[in-house]
Order: sequence, then C-alpha cells, then structure tokens
Amino acid sequence: MMVPSQRRRSVNCEARGGVQRDELAERLAPIARRVSLRAGAELQLGDMVYFPVDGVATIVLEREDARFQVGFAGRGDVIGLHGLFTATFPTLRAEVFRQGSFICVGIKPLAQMMASDEKLKERLAVYALKATAHFLDEAAETVALTLERRVARWIARCQAVVGSGFISVTHHELSRALGVRRSGVTVALHVLEGERLIRSKRGRIEVLDPVGLMAFGQTGAESPPHPGARSAGATPRAEAACLAQGVSP
Repeated sequence: MMVPSQRRRSVNCEARGGVQRDELAERLAPIARRVSLRAGAELQLGDMVYFPVDGVATIVLEREDARFQVGFAGRGDVIGLHGLFTATFPTLRAEVFRQGSFICVGIKPLAQMMASDEKLKERLAVYALKATAHFLDEAAETVALTLERRVARWIARCQAVVGSGFISVTHHELSRALGVRRSGVTVALHVLEGERLIRSKRGRIEVLDPVGLMAFGQTGAESPPHPGARSAGATPRAEAACLAQGVSP
C-alpha cells in the first residue's frame, strides 16, 4: 500500500564541516514524493524509480521461466533506474522485504528532466549501466552455485543490508525469493546450520558467522562482493541517502 506524502522540502546533506547542499538531490526533490510500503508489496518499476529510506527490497531478474535473485536494495540505493537506459534488459521485479519508507520519482517526469539536463542524464546513466552489469554478473554467478550456496549468499547479503544478525523470513518466503522449492530451502538451511554459519528457527534466521557465510556463498573465483545493489558502483550512496532525507512525510 502506498501512502504519498503531502509535503516536500529542499534537500540538505550533512557533511563534515557543516551542511552541504547536494546538487542531484536538489534537482530531483521537486518531482519526488515519500511513500510507505508494506512487506510483500511489489514496486512499480515500469512507472517509478525508488530510493529506499528505511525499507529494504529484494530484486529479482526474470528471463523466460528462470528467476535469479540479484540483490537487495536499502538506504542509499536506487531501484528501477535501468529502465530509462536499457529498454531491452530482462524483466526486473522488486518486492519490499522489510516494510518502511521509500522516495519515489515518476519515470516520465524524470525522463523529461533528463531531456533538458545532459549532466543529470550522464550522471544517472553511469549508475544505471553499472547496475545493469551487476545484475547480469550476479545472475551468471547464481547459475553456477548449488542451492546451499545460493541460500547462504541470500542470507549474507540480506544481513548486510538489513543491518541485523536476525532476519525475519519463513522458508516459504525464502523459497519464493529464490524461485526454488520450499523443501530444497529447508535442506539448505540444515546444511548451513551444520556448518555453524546460522541458526534457523520458525520464521527467523540468526547469522552466527557473517564472514564465513559470505565465503560459503561464493564460487571461489570472485573477489569479496559488496552487499546487494551496492555492488553496482552506485550513484554515490550519499546522494541517494540525501534525497531520502530531503523529502519529509
């Protein structure tokens, strides 16, 4: 459910040495609004670009009958920007994992703004193309992983974005996010418990060894990944965070 805010204000970003006005956040603030989204809500990526404030979303790439969980998005990330620059990109879906607030900007007004502002367009294009490359890399790596490693990777990245060692998620929700059978997730969680990486209870997972969990979820051929959509090399994270601060309910 979306609850649009009624007020907007200019965006200021706290920085060392005082308050620094952020150009990108200021530019987007007039066409942005704050919404509150519940867990399970699907983001309207064809119509909006989202900046998480305190909510967290999962991002899934769909191609034909396959589903690849390619990241999490939390505060400082941007969701849905790729659609403005890569029209033929496989379908991306984003669903709220942890309920909270998001700043959303309409695709059409954003496209109109970019048409008259080449600097803004170039700035956003760099992020969008890097994010696209990240999604494809993550999908390719996921294909090479066993289910146990996919589950480990999901939990580790979720923990990093949520910022807590306790993750509220059911076996059904986890199987849905990964596009696999619930029974397979149950077996995978038992394996991770046997490795003393997690402790799994009904509706909750406790991360015991985050470093070991992330290592378990890698193929062994990559450098240590950054959590979620952050590894896309983002619009500097401060920019998105400033925008999130700058639109009040």
